[in-house]
Amino acid sequence: MVCSRLLVVIMMFWLGTASVWAEDRAIEGGTDNTTPAPAAVSHDVQHRHYWRQTSLLQYVNDKAASDNLPDTLQLEYGLARRALADIYERWQARLDDDSEGLSRYRDLISTILILALAIGAFAGLHKLAKRSTATLLNIHNLIIARAPKQRWVKALARPFSGIAPLAPWILLWLVLTAFTSFFSGSNAALLHWWAPLAELYIVYGLLSLSGEWLLLRISTGAGVFLGGEQNKQLANHARSHARWMIWPWIILYIIDHWIGPSLTYRVAELATWLVNWFAIASLLKVRRQDYLVNLKRLLSQRFDPIVERVLSPRGFIWSATLLLPLQILLFVLQYLDMLLSDFDWYRSLSARWFRMRTKVLVEQDGEEISSEEVPQQYERWFTPEGDGEMDFPVIDTGLMDAMRKPLDLWLDGRSDENALLVAGEKGIGKSAALARLEKFIRKERPDLIVHRLTIPAKTTSREAVYKLIGDLIGTDVSDGPSELARTDAERTPTIIMLDEAQNLFLAEVGHLDGWRGLLNLTNVRVENLFWIVSINNQSWAYLCNVFGREYQMRNAIRVKRWSQNEIRSLILSRNHLSGFKLQYDDILLTSRGPDAGNLRNAEQRFFSLLWDSCRGIPMTALEMWLTSIRPGERTVTVGLPQVPGSGVLEKLGPKLMFVYAAVVTHENLTFEEILKVTNQQENVVRYALKSALDAEFMQRSKEGRYRITPLWYNTVISYLNRKNMLHE
Repeated sequence: MVCSRLLVVIMMFWLGTASVWAEDRAIEGGTDNTTPAPAAVSHDVQHRHYWRQTSLLQYVNDKAASDNLPDTLQLEYGLARRALADIYERWQARLDDDSEGLSRYRDLISTILILALAIGAFAGLHKLAKRSTATLLNIHNLIIARAPKQRWVKALARPFSGIAPLAPWILLWLVLTAFTSFFSGSNAALLHWWAPLAELYIVYGLLSLSGEWLLLRISTGAGVFLGGEQNKQLANHARSHARWMIWPWIILYIIDHWIGPSLTYRVAELATWLVNWFAIASLLKVRRQDYLVNLKRLLSQRFDPIVERVLSPRGFIWSATLLLPLQILLFVLQYLDMLLSDFDWYRSLSARWFRMRTKVLVEQDGEEISSEEVPQQYERWFTPEGDGEMDFPVIDTGLMDAMRKPLDLWLDGRSDENALLVAGEKGIGKSAALARLEKFIRKERPDLIVHRLTIPAKTTSREAVYKLIGDLIGTDVSDGPSELARTDAERTPTIIMLDEAQNLFLAEVGHLDGWRGLLNLTNVRVENLFWIVSINNQSWAYLCNVFGREYQMRNAIRVKRWSQNEIRSLILSRNHLSGFKLQYDDILLTSRGPDAGNLRNAEQRFFSLLWDSCRGIPMTALEMWLTSIRPGERTVTVGLPQVPGSGVLEKLGPKLMFVYAAVVTHENLTFEEILKVTNQQENVVRYALKSALDAEFMQRSKEGRYRITPLWYNTVISYLNRKNMLHE
């Protein structure tokens, strides 16, 4: 009974207040042109107008206004009394109505009915809006399911799952805004106070969710994972403090509608902000230690004593809210890191930033990865030549499938193109993909004949190429490619795979005939012969500049570099076969916050560094892995990948760079071939080769052929590109 009477009194007060407030606004705005305002009303209007433009700080600094404090308080006391008197008189006039029966309570009944209708509609809309959470989560799952391998799709889907819990409240806010805009010209007094109260309820819901999210993020950011009961306690704690934060705003709203802008309103406004300040601090205090750990992660270590002193148990309630923006900044950075972690450019940038931060640390400690020899029983699992063998795991990068597409089109009679060129860096997996494709065809299509051949070193004459291909397919083509067309009808469908095609030319007049001979053979229109030619990308770039890209092989595949996950799978799968256990160096384990000592985090950090250093080339990755580890009895300790610097190259003269550019363009050359293609003096070439061998960025095979070592490949390529000495 008491609650019912209290509810009626509150509704009567609100409705009466809203009416008085509407009339006062009309007087202030000058909309009442028929009756001049009394002197008291005019003075009240001036008072409200003054406080609408004056803050509490300005009032305190204004000595003349401050001296009139008693008069101001007396005036506002009179305003409050007159407002209550007006409310009482209005409702007394309605209750003293001479109407019989329920008609005398028609205003009260209509108010209750309108209020019940508004609350019912709001509750129904709120229940309907809750379904938006499930809808957004379904959209998130649908986007992920449609394109699971597209990295940008994952980044696009994350905002849907992140905004899903807030969606019902945001939707309610939009609907309520549209509703109030539609009825903005209405004289319904109920609308003037009900809509803002509904908005405050929405704010309460958003504050509860924000508080719960903030506490959960603080806990997980500090490496503390809570159980179901603990999560429920945090949710209750957040709702309790959300109520503490919202009630002062309701009181402020009542004062605004009761006496309007005034000294009382400004003081209540200051009290509201103070209550919210301490309510936020009290909310955070439940996870004080986690809050401290998160701030230490963001700030430098030298600020740790200051942070601990500022956020001590006594000072926490005063300073926690002040430092909250730093906490929010940390969460934003973490979210952006998660959002961008699927993009290669961001992984590369993060890896380089970590290397820069740890460089000083390594220099101060003076520690480097041990140069002790890796045991042969472990090293044999990381030989680049083993990438295509059955004993080693096969990392599917999609290259074999890409080569199969034009082949399948030709086999099905849907394409006349019977030549495919595969270009990519040395060690990127072209030969391994050709080997797997050969095994696949022999198993799935035994009716086809497959020949796979590695071109012998520098087969640069047309006659040598014709003899090589003729012996391979059992057809004499010494008189020219026309023999291929003549014998095509009686030939079983045949696939010719030519690897290391960079051996078919030298960048010298008279030594391009080998490549021309191959082009003559591949350009013959035949129906039962399909060519797959693999070549180094630097060699292909040179040949395109000489012959033109469109006049050679129209169907070409540029082998993409391996992703970080593919490099990671390559290394970890081989290490698993070796039987050695992995442990990570302190430089990878050391970090601020909950990541300290985290093996998974150290592993991710290392492979980001390795992938950025090897530029996605698996042969280089294998070499860098062996130089990044310290072997133990049955364990290997992983440190920072060692990236050769270009300082050695910068000390050498430009003449020597021409020698190295020639080796890169041809992939491998002998001393005599280098003299031929560079036209350098013999002593210059000898000095260049000796300097390269001494610096260990070039190696010499048993056959006397020079090539860039896998560990130095990216460094040399990058340096020569900066000097504009390569064709790509």
